[in-house]
Amino acid sequence: MIAKSATILLTFCCLAGLFTISSCTTDDEETTYGNWTKITPFKGSPRAGAISFTIDTKAFVGLGYDGDEYLSDFYVYDVELGFWSSLKNFPGTLRERAVTFSINGKGYIGLGYNRDLDKVELRDFWEYNPETDEWSRIADFGGTARYNAVGFAIGSLGYVGTGYDGKNYNSDFWQFDPQENSWTEIISFPGEKIESGFAFVIGGNAYIGAGRNNGSYSTNFWEFTPGIDGAVATWTKRTPSSDKSYYDDFKGAMYRYNAVAVTSGMKAFIVGGVASSGAVSREVYEFDAATFAWTDRTAFEGSSRSLAVGFGLSNRIFVGTGLNGSSRYDDVWEFKPEEEYDEDN
Repeated sequence: MIAKSATILLTFCCLAGLFTISSCTTDDEETTYGNWTKITPFKGSPRAGAISFTIDTKAFVGLGYDGDEYLSDFYVYDVELGFWSSLKNFPGTLRERAVTFSINGKGYIGLGYNRDLDKVELRDFWEYNPETDEWSRIADFGGTARYNAVGFAIGSLGYVGTGYDGKNYNSDFWQFDPQENSWTEIISFPGEKIESGFAFVIGGNAYIGAGRNNGSYSTNFWEFTPGIDGAVATWTKRTPSSDKSYYDDFKGAMYRYNAVAVTSGMKAFIVGGVASSGAVSREVYEFDAATFAWTDRTAFEGSSRSLAVGFGLSNRIFVGTGLNGSSRYDDVWEFKPEEEYDEDN
């Protein structure tokens, strides 16, 4: 059964003179919320390990690997118009498993992996300007060349860390200032060194978790607060205690790699990836930054996948592309967490 949880159990008792209700029943009625709807497919060919970032009401998606070759094509999805348009191809070294973020109306992409090169790990960084549809190479990443790192932006600064550099799993973190075109090393990720984790930003703070190190999974989950006005950035551990009612859902979200994280309001949704069982997953978990609670939600209704892209636009949640075995995808799905589940959708 695809729909698994996020249910509201409604039991109404008719008590005359106490409440006025439109209907009443002595039977338990279960309604499942969280519905997936397939939207316009990605305009490019099926792929995995692609990149995505958002600016205003648009998502920018491209690059990645189709199983035979690395791709340079690049596209934009306009959520208001509901369709994809082609943009100028990426001019740098082709890659998969890069990091991205956006700052002040521009997109940034760097690091990644290309198995056709003598050194497969990459260190270069690029800026994309959607107003001119132009790419510009900027300062190389301050740390070692790597892939499967995490990246995000808070305010006017970008942040990149963790990942695998061909020899070591990493916990170092770096801050990028686009005004200075420079990288500065900051306080390291205090959890286990990881690759293929996820990161997302809610309310001006970032959250990092999941991933693996030499096949080992962990339940480390941390909140990053950037330094403001000269203050030092800080990390706060957000791993719940094992006696919490949502601890099993938390573990389910953490014990995976190459999942995708998408935010909407004060919530983040962790979709797919490779679970600790080794199976490619359809599972979806919700994190509520207001309560730090985790909830198992309606499973992804497309094919199970890892190395997908996810993006949030106008408080809407989208997931597409990705990999399962030798199969790569170009479908895109929207998740509506407050919509009643429709198994016939």
